[in-house]
Amino acid sequence: MATPVSVHARTQPDLTSLAERIRCGDRAAEAEFLRLYARGVRAVVRCHCRRGEPQVDDLSQEILESLLARLRAGSIVDLQALPHYLRVSIAHACADYYRQRARRDQDASQREPMPSEADPVTTAQRMQLRDAMRAVIGGMPVRRDRQLLRRFYLDDLDRELICAELNIDASHFRRVIHRARLRLVEALARIGITEMD
Repeated sequence: MATPVSVHARTQPDLTSLAERIRCGDRAAEAEFLRLYARGVRAVVRCHCRRGEPQVDDLSQEILESLLARLRAGSIVDLQALPHYLRVSIAHACADYYRQRARRDQDASQREPMPSEADPVTTAQRMQLRDAMRAVIGGMPVRRDRQLLRRFYLDDLDRELICAELNIDASHFRRVIHRARLRLVEALARIGITEMD
């Protein structure tokens, strides 16, 4: 998915010199780096997050701190690839954040007592279907099917995040998820489950 906002600095600094100064512990160089890249990083993080996400600033800060740590250690060799490295880091950080949040929400929902008005039979059936889907998805032979279906049906991630994480063109997402879902339905049918919520 093309990102509409660039993480390139507005004025191209001498990245080699800046990185060397950061590696040597120059705090002024770190401040200059943050001044050059913080706004662009925040803009791209916002594009990868859900609308109104309150954690945009925290995610941006974590990404920049991680990058500074790598620059201090001298572990980024090709500095001209820095904008690409940042875009990939942002996509992974945002996807990881939503995946962890989905897990926390799922854990919390499992700890909550069942509402008195809930139908125990329906609740049990849904839990059984989810467990069966988890097992069937885990056993599917195509790795991308497993990744896609797990993120979409079990982790309940946004399509944009799934596309960014799995490098799927957003315009092809419906076709890709449809084909993966057909294979999932076939796999579920083989174990006697013919309906999916």
